[in-house]
Amino acid sequence: MTSVAPFPSISPSRPFVKGLFIIFCLMITTITTSAQSSLINQLKSRLVNLEDSNQYNDALNEISALYHVTHLDSCLRYAEHARDLSRRIQYPKGLADASINLGACFTFQNNSSVAHRLYLEALSLYNSLGDSAGVCTALYCIGGYYHYEGNKPLAHQYMESAMGVGSRLLKDSVWSTMLANYYIVFSGDSTKADSARWALHKARDIAVRYHDDRMITYTGLFIAHEKVRENKLDEAMEDLQKLTAHAAAGKMHYLDLYGNAQMVIYASFAKRPDSILYQQRMLDAALAGGYKKLMIKPVIALYEYYKKTDPASALRYADILEEIASHQENLRSQQEQDYMESFLRDQELSYLRLDRQMREQTETYDRMEGRNRAVILAFMALCLLLSGVLFYTAYRSQRDSKISKKRISTVHRMVIEKNQLLHHHDDFKNKLLTILAHDFRLPLSHIINVAELFRQKDLRPEQFREIANTIASMASDTLQLFETVLSWIRSQLTGFEYNPEPHSLEELWQEVVELYSADIRDKGLALEVSIPHGFRVKGDREMMQFVHRNLLHNAIKFSLKASAVSIRATAQNERAVIAVTNGGSGISELDIYHIFEYKVPGKYARESARGAGLALIICKDFIEKMEGSISVRSDGASYTTFEYTLMLGENGINTIPIN
Repeated sequence: MTSVAPFPSISPSRPFVKGLFIIFCLMITTITTSAQSSLINQLKSRLVNLEDSNQYNDALNEISALYHVTHLDSCLRYAEHARDLSRRIQYPKGLADASINLGACFTFQNNSSVAHRLYLEALSLYNSLGDSAGVCTALYCIGGYYHYEGNKPLAHQYMESAMGVGSRLLKDSVWSTMLANYYIVFSGDSTKADSARWALHKARDIAVRYHDDRMITYTGLFIAHEKVRENKLDEAMEDLQKLTAHAAAGKMHYLDLYGNAQMVIYASFAKRPDSILYQQRMLDAALAGGYKKLMIKPVIALYEYYKKTDPASALRYADILEEIASHQENLRSQQEQDYMESFLRDQELSYLRLDRQMREQTETYDRMEGRNRAVILAFMALCLLLSGVLFYTAYRSQRDSKISKKRISTVHRMVIEKNQLLHHHDDFKNKLLTILAHDFRLPLSHIINVAELFRQKDLRPEQFREIANTIASMASDTLQLFETVLSWIRSQLTGFEYNPEPHSLEELWQEVVELYSADIRDKGLALEVSIPHGFRVKGDREMMQFVHRNLLHNAIKFSLKASAVSIRATAQNERAVIAVTNGGSGISELDIYHIFEYKVPGKYARESARGAGLALIICKDFIEKMEGSISVRSDGASYTTFEYTLMLGENGINTIPIN
């Protein structure tokens, strides 16, 4: 028999593993990894030719043990077959071995109470047979169970008893496994730390001597853990990489899973970025070997990670969680049924034994009616006790069923949230198509209509230049619109990361004013920039400049010739308030309520169809992402003011305006 520990955990105060382990045990022969599959195939082929039922049963148990670290479902199937056969042929040794294998399988399936009962049954059978090796195995399995349950006194008691029996055995394979389990239970006990390390290295020496590949790999995982305790993290991680690669190549899926679990914890403690990779390897090994029932927490961690980074990939882990939850509920019902069958069978045997005693007493002591009444009363009390036990079992089953339903509901809610996210993406795509159709059709149509004028043969040079300038202006505006749309798409689809920094508002606006200086001169506009010297705002530079360019572009575009455009900045309630005002026809009351929407119903929609409407939508989006706000006011006839707010940066405000 050998045993494998569960996922380790690390104390935040120092880099070593705490002693919480799940023990599982299996019969194992001393073989290399390359010979394991061959031995399983040989045993399977021998089954057909075996006529002796006991030998057939022993072969089933041996196959089950060999499958334990490679494929849990196959291990369970052969163990159940061996148990049923041993009961039919009344073979106690086979039933004891099958109970050990089944106990290990139920431990993996998070049902340690059933496993504990099976280990106790196996111990009773081994004691009756006088099988010292089997007694040793059952003792350290029970010790491992109490260790997992946190009952250290009983765990130490059973493990010491197993150590006493195992030390007298001549079979090194059982002795080496006993030593490995001794290390598992006592490695966290400071008073026996030296003994635990001695046991670990002794078990490895025996494994190396007999070329026991699985035990070499198994003890290697704990030796790496000891290196972590000695602050040799890099060396331990390198050893674990080699051990997991070797386990994966040999299809020892549980050892591969366990080694990657160690690396997840060590990498997380050392704040290394590759813990997700190791968790993915854990899941791959668990799926390959049928151990996914142990992967609830790692799968949740992977789901949460991919939900943030790659929502489409997160669906796979949601499906796995739902499958695990469904399997746990079905498994619990099946295990309860098995338990009840075993319990009722034991009760039936007890009843038959009691009935035989009653007949013997009736034949021998016909006149001892008083004692018969006592027996009847005891039987009735036993029935009442059995009824109470059945009622409690039903109550507990109902409670566990409610918990399982709640977990399934949580997984279902996660799936609904993912569907809502996909619906949001689809809605954004439809809006984008609407924007492109609305804002690109008209400028392209204007360019085509103006280009048609070139076909006229009687154009004068002045008209030709005017048409060429018009086409160039339209193309430039269309290009700017295209860049605006691309900026907005990137902010919506590629994931927005906002890193605010303080910037000089004066320098930002000077850069934008220089960009449009030619347009300002062409229209003869009087530009007034009133920004206090040293006035600083906090935000993303590119996003702010995008907003500034579009607001100034619109102010120039919709201003009357020789009119005034002003840019003013003030500080109010620890926030910067910037207003851009232009003289012109203004915005009607009908349009102003829809100015930041996809469709503007009135005159402004027709005048701004070359992109100003879309640009204002994106400006509003950028300002809100920088924790600000934007608004517009107009009298509908002579002026329009766009006003937005931003967070103030570190500044020393000089009240002298710059014109």
